[in-house]
Parts: sequence; structure tokens; C-alpha cells
Amino acid sequence: MPDPRRVASLWPQAASFAALLAVWEVANETSNPYWLPSLQSVGSSWWDLASSGAFSAATTSLRTLGIGLAVVVVLGAVLSGLLASVRLLDDALSPLINAAMSTPTVALVPVYVLIWGYSDTTRVVAIISFSLFPLVLQWIAALRRVPAELTEMSHAFAASRTARVRTIVIPAVAPLLLNGARVGVVQAIKGLITSELIIGVVGVGKLIVQASDTFDMPQLYAVVLTVVAASIVSYVVLSTLESRASRWAES
Repeated sequence: MPDPRRVASLWPQAASFAALLAVWEVANETSNPYWLPSLQSVGSSWWDLASSGAFSAATTSLRTLGIGLAVVVVLGAVLSGLLASVRLLDDALSPLINAAMSTPTVALVPVYVLIWGYSDTTRVVAIISFSLFPLVLQWIAALRRVPAELTEMSHAFAASRTARVRTIVIPAVAPLLLNGARVGVVQAIKGLITSELIIGVVGVGKLIVQASDTFDMPQLYAVVLTVVAASIVSYVVLSTLESRASRWAES
């Protein structure tokens, strides 16, 4: 059963969304720009794509996204664990990570295409390059957030490693771990779509490129808004989990 207070708190977002749709429709009716189709035409195009099975191309994108995120989580866990616990390694790699964070990652995707061609490897590497380091930085901060006084107290009471992890480590790091996961997922989706747009022959990127090449604006908006909706849903789900983890940590 949804929390009524939680539902009531969403009215500003719902109002702003409704206002955006109203402005969209008014702009379409008054000036009718070629680049802004009506909401009805976008909805009809979305239904045509869904009923014709065109969105089945998204299964390829989802599979690649899942593989990329699995690699990011494993690499992120190992790398953040090492950097949080080994000071020398942190001093050596932190400048490289900061340099990678300041690099416009989208500029590297054509390089990946030259190396691996129009393959799944290119898209997976793009996902990793977009999402790994933001996730690692968040997870390092999470692992360093464990209260030292509680850890010392657990040693004083001869608590087992399992008890320390369950009662101290997990509650302390869970909110920031989920925050890192939220950032990583959003960045991974960006990496996937960017690589597919550049490749242009697979997945959701193929649908966007086809709509752009044929100037089918309703279809273009239908696909783009579907991607945006998927990103928002993943963001909201992980934000909700992060909020619950924060309350758990505080209690």
C-alpha cells in the first residue's frame, strides 16, 4: 500500500509535468513548428512502434546494458575496495581517475568503434567508460564513511566479522552505495545510447537514427521519450531505495 504522505509529496512534480505537456500542446497549436509534433501524433507513433514489434530492438540494448552494468559493478567493487583500503594505491590512481572524470567521454566512442568495430564490445566499453569512475568515487566515499568509533567498539566487545559487517558496515555504507549505483545506472544508459547513436545499426540507437534520417518527428520523440522514461524510472527506484537505506542507517 503506497504511503499517502509519499504520494501527496509528489504533487509538485505532477503539476510541473502537466504544465510542461500543456506548454507543449499550446506551442504546437499556435506555431506548429516542424520539430515539435503534437502529443497525439507522438502517442500514435509510440503505439505503432509497440504494436509492430519495433521496440523489440530494445531487447538488444537491455542485454548490452545488463552486461555492461554487471562489469561496472564488479570492477567498481574491486577498485573502490582497493582504493579505500590501500593509501598508496589511492595516491597513485586518484589523479588518473580525476583525469578520466574530466574527459568528455563521448569523444572516446569513435575510438572504440575503430578498435572493436560495430560490435557489442564497443557498446559495453562505452557503458564502462561512462559509468565506472562516477560509481567508484561514490563507493570509495561510502567505504570511508564507516564510523571508526563504532568499529573500535565492536573490536572491544570481540564482535565477529559477520556481526560487524551486518550491524556497522552495511548500515553506514548502504545509502552512498545506492547513490553510486543510481549515478552509475544513469551514466550507463547515456553511454549505451551514445554508442548506439554513433553505430546507428543496432538497438534503440537504430530507431532514433532511422527516425532522424526520415524526418519522422513523432517517431523520434516517441523513442526518445521512452528512453527518458526508462531513465527516470530507474532513477526513482534507486532513489527510493537510497532513502530507505538512509532511514535504516539513522535508526
